[in-house]
Amino acid sequence: MSDPPTAEQVFDAALRIQLCQKKSLEVDFFPDRVRIRLPPKRVLALYMSVPMSKMTALLSEMEQRQLLGTEKRGGMWATPLGNRILADYIEQKYRKEATALLGPVVLKTLLQRL
Repeated sequence: MSDPPTAEQVFDAALRIQLCQKKSLEVDFFPDRVRIRLPPKRVLALYMSVPMSKMTALLSEMEQRQLLGTEKRGGMWATPLGNRILADYIEQKYRKEATALLGPVVLKTLLQRL
């Protein structure tokens, strides 16, 4: 049996789904913060080949650790702590895809705000 996925693996999968497959990234800019929307839990579970029950438990744990937040009918969003992980992955693994999607100016602004 394989080890359960980590929060970092969930964030990595979220970026792969969004930047590499869907070629989209939903970002909200607020005066005091930025948030990145995560794919639905069923999409993450399917992509990562994880049973829904395990994905639900992991996402709940991530919410308790304040890495993500949820809104009724609004989906899941990375919190400021989660944004730091996402920013590291964007800079280290997905810079090319993020630049192609967002352009260098928006990407630079996003990374500065994250």
